[in-house]
Amino acid sequence: MPPATGGCTSRDPPRTASDHEPRWRSQREREITPMSRLIKAVISTLVAASLAGLIVSSSVPASAVVERLPDLKMLKPTGFYIQNTTTEKRLRFTTIITNAGTGKFDLRGSRPSTAYSRMSLKQRIYRSDGTYRSISIPTTDSWAFYAGDGHAHWHVYKLQQFTIRRAYADGSYGGILGRGAKTGFCFFDNTKVNLGLPYAPQSPSYTGCGVASSLSIREGLSVGWGDKYGSNLAYQWIKINGLRDGLYRITVRADPGHDFLESNETNNARAVIIRITGNTVSVI
Repeated sequence: MPPATGGCTSRDPPRTASDHEPRWRSQREREITPMSRLIKAVISTLVAASLAGLIVSSSVPASAVVERLPDLKMLKPTGFYIQNTTTEKRLRFTTIITNAGTGKFDLRGSRPSTAYSRMSLKQRIYRSDGTYRSISIPTTDSWAFYAGDGHAHWHVYKLQQFTIRRAYADGSYGGILGRGAKTGFCFFDNTKVNLGLPYAPQSPSYTGCGVASSLSIREGLSVGWGDKYGSNLAYQWIKINGLRDGLYRITVRADPGHDFLESNETNNARAVIIRITGNTVSVI
């Protein structure tokens, strides 16, 4: 007796979901699957490379924005002479700090009111697109204070440092025998050093150091400019009481505590050898 319509016999294989799909689907899948795997592999590789920074997006301009950092340097000290007072023998000299970097050295000082004797400092780091970021300088490292030496302006603490050591004929030198009396400096564009440097302005940008009542100040050095402290200025000396005649190494250093951000911290110092004979001094 023939089976009922729609039934199964033992000769019919069991039905599966694929029996309801058109015959072309399995053939199409066989064609697409290898290609799909290839596409997925390529996408995965691109994503991984992008995350690893190996691929530069075409949306990034060829000349990306960069920070332009200052580079503080000291020129060799000059103008040495000895001054004698009733209590001290002083070695006086002239110094110039300069900025040889690609960006301005910019410090901003501020205080809440005139009741505060110090200003906290922030250094501005400028970028090639004109924007900037500010770095707060810890008050334990440096600050601005109003000068009590008749200059009537604000000085930045520990911007420069001067030392004297005994020098020997073989080129070696001894330990520090004295330090500069001056510990604070007002600095601005007052000396042309190298205006041929890239980004050096041809006229001064920084021109002063505030007044007694100032709640904020802007001090700095433009690229290619320097700040000069003459040998006759207050505290521009090293006390040399008791030092015998002979050869000495005088070192002048910018940013001795590395408190400020710059492009090169290894070129901040300059040194000269001098000979002291009684009350006369000569550069070797």
